[in-house]
Amino acid sequence: MKIALIGAGPRNLAILGRLIFLADKTTYLDIDMYDRSPIGGRVWDPFLENNHTFLMNTAPNQVTLFDDFEMDDQELQIERPNLLSWAQTIAFDYLKDHPEYPSIYQDEVLSLVSSNDFASRGLFGIYAAWFFELLQSVSSSNININFYEDYVVDMEKGKKRFAIRTESGAERKYDRVVFAPGHIDNKPNEKQQNLINFANDKGLQYFPASHPAENNFENIDENNQVLIEGLGLSFFDVILSLTAGKGGVFITETDGSLTYHSSGHEPRIVAGSFNGLPPRAKGINQKEASQLYQPRFFTLENLKAKANLNMGHLPYDVFMKTLKMELTYKSLYNQIIQADFPIGTLRSKVAKFIEDPDNWPKINDTFDLNFDVEIDWDSKVFPAMNQTDASTYKEFVIQHIQSDIRSAELGNDWSPLTGAYDILRDVRDIVRTLYNDGYFTDSDYQLMLTSFKQFDNQLSAGPPLIRMRQLLALIEAGVIQIAGPGFKTGHNEQLFTASDSLHQHFEADVLIEARLSTIDFRIAKSSLVQSLVKKGLITSNDRLVNTNGDLVLAHTVKVDLDTLTVVDKDNHPVKGFFVSGIPLEGSRWFNTVIPRPYVHTLLFQESKLLVNELLSRKHKK
Repeated sequence: MKIALIGAGPRNLAILGRLIFLADKTTYLDIDMYDRSPIGGRVWDPFLENNHTFLMNTAPNQVTLFDDFEMDDQELQIERPNLLSWAQTIAFDYLKDHPEYPSIYQDEVLSLVSSNDFASRGLFGIYAAWFFELLQSVSSSNININFYEDYVVDMEKGKKRFAIRTESGAERKYDRVVFAPGHIDNKPNEKQQNLINFANDKGLQYFPASHPAENNFENIDENNQVLIEGLGLSFFDVILSLTAGKGGVFITETDGSLTYHSSGHEPRIVAGSFNGLPPRAKGINQKEASQLYQPRFFTLENLKAKANLNMGHLPYDVFMKTLKMELTYKSLYNQIIQADFPIGTLRSKVAKFIEDPDNWPKINDTFDLNFDVEIDWDSKVFPAMNQTDASTYKEFVIQHIQSDIRSAELGNDWSPLTGAYDILRDVRDIVRTLYNDGYFTDSDYQLMLTSFKQFDNQLSAGPPLIRMRQLLALIEAGVIQIAGPGFKTGHNEQLFTASDSLHQHFEADVLIEARLSTIDFRIAKSSLVQSLVKKGLITSNDRLVNTNGDLVLAHTVKVDLDTLTVVDKDNHPVKGFFVSGIPLEGSRWFNTVIPRPYVHTLLFQESKLLVNELLSRKHKK
C-alpha cells in the first residue's frame, strides 16, 4: 500500500508513528511524507532565525510525539521521551551529530532544566526530526519511509488511486492520502489588498497576517512608527523581534521583575486589539506531564444528564453555568491552599464545606474569612471594555498586567485565578465530546464558536509568564503603548492610521497584523487547496445554517467526522482521502493542540482513527 502524508507537522508524524508501531509484518507500506518546510512543519522550522527565540506555549514536560497512552506496551520497546526529558538526555549528542542545526540549540538544551523553562519552537522542530529518524531506524523491512521537502501543488483522483504532482515536477500515485497542512496562508481580502496597494504606492511597510517567525523586520528601526494590530500570541513574537531583536536587553531585578534597556534602534510602537488587552499569562507550571484536573461539577456524566432533561441538547447557558461553577470551586479550593490558617483541622473543614455550592455564600461568615466568592468570570475575559478615559488607560493596563503576573506566579495549579483558568485546558476533551457529538442546538453551536471561544482563548490560551513580564517592562520603558479597546486600522492619504474607543488616533509608516491567517480553505493561497476546490474534491461543511440561511461552517472542509474521510461537492465520500487538523476547526472543537504524554489527547485520537482507516484494506507484499 502506498500512502502520502501531506504535511510534516505533529499530526502526520503521530500517524506515521502509529503506522510504524502497529502495522503487522505482512503489510507492505510505502509511506511518503511531503512538506515545503523541514520535518516538524512550518511553525517549528529550526532554521528560521526567529524560531531560535520564539517560545512554545506549552510546558516542555507536557509535549510529546509518542502515543504512550495506548502504545507503551507494544512489541517495539524504545525510549519514548517527552520534549523536556529528550532535551536533558539525548538532544545534546544528537545536535553534535547534526552540525546543520545552529549551535544556539546546544546552548538551549543545556539550560532547559525544568518544566518552567519553555522550549523554543525550533527545538521542538529538532525533536520532531529526531523522532522521524527514530521511526526510520526501527521500522521493519516491510515499511519504507521517505520525506520529500517539496510542495504538493495538485492531486487527481483516479478510479483506484490518487495522482499527486509537486512543485519540483515529481508525479507519484497513492492508495491513500492524508492532508494535514496546519495553518494555510490566505489570499488577501479586500482591506488587505487595499493596504498592500497603498503601501506599495507610498513606499511604506505592511505585513499582513502570517506566521510570525517568517516576518523580516530588518528594515524597521528607530526611524519608524509601527502599528501592531492584535494582542494575541503572535503579538508577543512581533514585539520580541522589534525590541530584543534590535539589540535591546531585558535585565532581571532582585525582586524577579524585568527592566528593559533600550538599544536605541527600536521603533516607536502602538499596539491594540478589539478587546484592548492580551490574554491571561500561563502560570508557573506545577503540574506533572499527564496531570489533569478532575472536575467535580463539569463532568461528562453530569452534563449528559442535564442534556437528557432537555431532549438530548445541553443549553449553552447551562453549559456555561456549570463551567463557571467548576471555576469558582477551583478558585475557592486554591484560596484555602493559599490562606494562612492556624495549625489544626480548620483547613480541611473549610475544604469539606465548599463541596456543597449552597455553602459558598456562607463561607466567610462561618469561618471568619475574606474569600472572593462571587467571581464574575465574564469580567475576567474583557476587563478593558468599560474603560473610557484615555488619560488613565496606561495605568489601568499596567495594573492589570501586574495583577495577572502576580496571579500567574502563584502557579497553574494553586493560584486562585490562574489555577482556575488552567482547568479550561484540562477539560477540553469534555468540551470536545459535547461539541463533536452534537449536544448543542444550531444556535448554541454559534455561541460556542463565538462567545465561548473568546472566553476560552482569553483565559487559558495566553503566553508564557516571561512574555508578560517582558511586555510590562516594555510598557514601563515607554517602548510600546497599548491602545484602548476597539482598535481599528486603515490609512489616510500618506500614512497608516489607527483609532480606538477612547478616541485616540495614531499614524505610522509600518503596519503589522500580529495574527495567523483566518482559517478558511475557500480563500487559501495553497495551489493544492485551490485545485481540490476546482475539481470538487473538497467542499464546505453544511452542517450548520444560521437564521439568514448562511453556512456557519462554510470555512471548514466537509468530512465524515467518524472517519475523517473527505466528502466531495456531490456529497459522496472520497474513499482513501482524509483531512485532519486545522482545516476542520469548527467542525471539531479546538484542533490546535500539541500532544501531551500519557493523555488520550485529540491528536492521538485522530491518529488512531486514521490509521485504522488507512489499514482497512491491506495490500500484501
